[in-house]
Amino acid sequence: MTGIQRFSDELCKSLIKTGNEVIVLAPKKIRPEYKLDCKIERFGVFRGVLWEHLCLLFFLIKRKKPLLLNFGSPGPLFYKNRIVTIHDISFKHNPAWFAWYYSLYYRLITPIFAKRSKKIITVSEFSKSEIQKWLKIPDSKFIIIHNVVSDSLLNAKDTENPVKNSKYFLTVSSLDPRKNLRSIFKAFEELKPENTELVLACGKSSMFNFKDDVNSNIKSIGYVSDDELASLYKNATAFIYLSLYEGFGIPPLEAMSFGCPVILSDIPVFREIYDDAAIFVKPDDISAIKNVINSVLNDERLRNKLIRKGYEKAEEFSWDGESEVVVNVLK
Repeated sequence: MTGIQRFSDELCKSLIKTGNEVIVLAPKKIRPEYKLDCKIERFGVFRGVLWEHLCLLFFLIKRKKPLLLNFGSPGPLFYKNRIVTIHDISFKHNPAWFAWYYSLYYRLITPIFAKRSKKIITVSEFSKSEIQKWLKIPDSKFIIIHNVVSDSLLNAKDTENPVKNSKYFLTVSSLDPRKNLRSIFKAFEELKPENTELVLACGKSSMFNFKDDVNSNIKSIGYVSDDELASLYKNATAFIYLSLYEGFGIPPLEAMSFGCPVILSDIPVFREIYDDAAIFVKPDDISAIKNVINSVLNDERLRNKLIRKGYEKAEEFSWDGESEVVVNVLK
């Protein structure tokens, strides 16, 4: 699952676990990994955008317009009785990071559904401030619901590590240009740390403008299962994540949960969320990135400090706590 899919899935599971009635609305062909212990209503002849704006709208009208709670996609454009989630506005911040039709679509519809919704969920104070600067929406309309590491990942089964090398830096990402993989590639290729690889766990998507140019000491392993991902985090020398823009950024929190030291880009949202639990570096400064990689690779005291701080940071977040915020809003 993507980060947004995990967010939606885990919040629903937590709401169900705490005794709330949840009815999930979905197209007829729901993804097989979504396994929720609640009523799931499948309907409609379409999928994707057409299902959201047509099938879902007619379904809600027939049901006398109940409250719609959207954790991922926005839902029908002009439907008022809903709470919507906006994870970030990267499509507005830099449209060139995305395929033109994707960024144009969200730049057009976001002001409409944001202003018509009863409440807006977002995942950080940073994202809230970005949305407010763009759309001039008051504080009272926002709910902050943080990302949390999924239970399925935390409870992953022990499995063989997909990487055989004992020393490797890990990054878990899509090929979205804002993930800034090229800076990591360049720093790693120039540094060429002895017997150490950079492992990239990711998949490709047509919505992003990115060309894959992985080099010799960089290993791309594609999408991995939760069991494999947990093993990757547990055994990595460090996790490196140098995004240019994020709403929250869940992979660093996942890494911290498994005792993996974390290197992050020095951007406002990461300072807000991760504070002193990571080591920060300017995402476009290749020389500084190489120095940080060297420090983490060779300084055991630094790694141990990051591991300890990471565990402490991961314990600050729980799905039960975040779902309680949602329940309080719905009362």
